[in-house]
Amino acid sequence: MNRLIARGHPSSSQVWLDVVSAVDYLSRGQRPGLTVYDALEEAFRWHSAWSVGLHDEESLPSEATKLPWDDPDPLRTAVQQLVADNPPSAEQDATISTAVHHALGSWVHHMSVTFNDDRRWAHPGFARGSAVLETIANR
Repeated sequence: MNRLIARGHPSSSQVWLDVVSAVDYLSRGQRPGLTVYDALEEAFRWHSAWSVGLHDEESLPSEATKLPWDDPDPLRTAVQQLVADNPPSAEQDATISTAVHHALGSWVHHMSVTFNDDRRWAHPGFARGSAVLETIANR
């Protein structure tokens, strides 16, 4: 389903495409080896840190958003924390999909400000040579 989470905000499909675009660009330059899974894990950790009162994007990544060196599955840990921080609610707007959407949207925005002069990410070409597409094709 491709729906707007809120008026004035990008659709869920647009946010995911922006994540892939940012990862495609960053993995070939400033953050070699970055994967979509790394982006998810980082976005979820940051979202959980914001939910406990660390609302200052300038301080990210802070000590509160870092995982222990010996965490065998950091994405699982970040997902568990995200679910724990967003319990089921009777409110329509308080769903886990909304939390994921906001986490990824914030991550994309932070990466854009930090590495792309606060501009939208160019979407990767669907041609041979795209790092993300080659990774998917080789699985």
